Parts: sequence; C-alpha cells; structure tokens
Amino acid sequence: MGLVRKTLGTFAGIAVAMLVVGAMDYVSRMVVPGAASGGDFAAVPTRAKMIMALGWFLAPLLGGLLAVCITRWAASGWIVAGLILVACLYNGFTIPGVPLWMQIAGVIAPLLGGLIVRAVSKPA
Repeated sequence: MGLVRKTLGTFAGIAVAMLVVGAMDYVSRMVVPGAASGGDFAAVPTRAKMIMALGWFLAPLLGGLLAVCITRWAASGWIVAGLILVACLYNGFTIPGVPLWMQIAGVIAPLLGGLIVRAVSKPA
C-alpha cells in the first residue's frame, strides 16, 4: 500500500501544481488586458508576467503540500517542485522573448515553494 500511496499522492500533487500554473496563466490574461499577445511573449505586459511567476511559486507549494499530506513522504514535495522547475527552465529557454528576471524567477520560485513544503512537512 505504501508504494501505491506514494505514487498516487505524488501524481495528485503534480496534477494540482499543473492546475495552479494554468489557473495563474488564465488569471494573468483576465486581470491584465493585452496579456494574450498572439504568440509574442515579449509583448506580454510585465504585470501579467509577474502573475505567471507567482504561479511558479504557488504550484509547488500547493501541489507539494497535497502530495506530502497524501503520501506522508517528504520527497514527494520535491518531486512536484522539481517538475515545475524543469518546466520553467524549458519554457524560459525555448520561448522567445522571456526576460532574464523570469528565467531567474523560474528557478527560485519552485525551489522556494519546495523549501517551504519541506519546512512544514514532517520527515518520513
């Protein structure tokens, strides 16, 4: 039962993290007029980019907390944070027009979320 709990709990955390990133992207487009720029990321307003970067922090935080609560295994939070980090790195270096501050935030935000999850979770 332990492996099943770890696997399903980690996948649940990953799913929540992905939903959070998607929701924050949606919010950035609703809150900031012009955030949907038709493929030119450089034209996206800075406020919208900041909302997206906030999502990169909230995703591993919320997804990681859920994963750790379900799995009772601290490493599951790091798995969630690691996947968000990899996605941020990939997007930051493959999407034209991503500013340097967003590339840096794409590293720091998921790691910070993972550190907070680690700090509040009990070691297993």
